[in-house]
Amino acid sequence: MHRRLMITATIALTLILAASSARGDWTRFRGPNGSGISSSNEVTPTTWSESENLRWKVPLPGPGSSSPIVVGDRVFVTCWSGYGTDANDPGDQKELKRHLLCIDANTGNTVWSKAVEPYLPEDEFRGMFTQHGYASHTPVSDGEQVYVFFGKTGALAFDMEGNRLWQTSVGTESGARGWG
Repeated sequence: MHRRLMITATIALTLILAASSARGDWTRFRGPNGSGISSSNEVTPTTWSESENLRWKVPLPGPGSSSPIVVGDRVFVTCWSGYGTDANDPGDQKELKRHLLCIDANTGNTVWSKAVEPYLPEDEFRGMFTQHGYASHTPVSDGEQVYVFFGKTGALAFDMEGNRLWQTSVGTESGARGWG
C-alpha cells in the first residue's frame, strides 16, 4: 500500500518538475489557480522511466501522499515516519514524526528537512489512514513562507530556510468517522 504512495510521490514530483520547467511557481495543490494546468507552453511528458523524462529521484524519510509544490528553485513535500508505515505492524504512536522537506529542483539534493513531533494521541492507523497516512495535505507557499497542516498537530509555518515561525492548534478531537 505505501509503495503506491511513494511511487505516486515520485510520479508527482516528475510531473510537477516537467510542468514547472519554465520556472513558474506551483505554490499550492493543483497549481497557481487550482486548475492543475501549467501556463508553460512546453509539452508535459506522458511517459517516464528510470531513463526517460526523469531528472532526479530522492528517497523520503517515509511515505506521503501530499502533492509537492515548487517555489523558485525549491520543491517542498511532506511525509511521515515512525508509525503507520506498515499496515501489519503499525508500531507505536510515540514514534510518529511528520516531515517537511525542501529539495533543490535542479539537483534533487535535500536543502533541509524538518521533523515535527505529533500531538498525541493521534487517530489509530486504520480506515482512511491506511490509504492517506499522516501527511496527506499539500503544503502551500506565499513565496516567503511555507505552510503545512499536520492534522491534530496543527498548522505550521516555516521560512524558506527551514526555520519554524509558528505552530497553532486547530483542534484535537476526531469526528464520528475518525477523521481528526
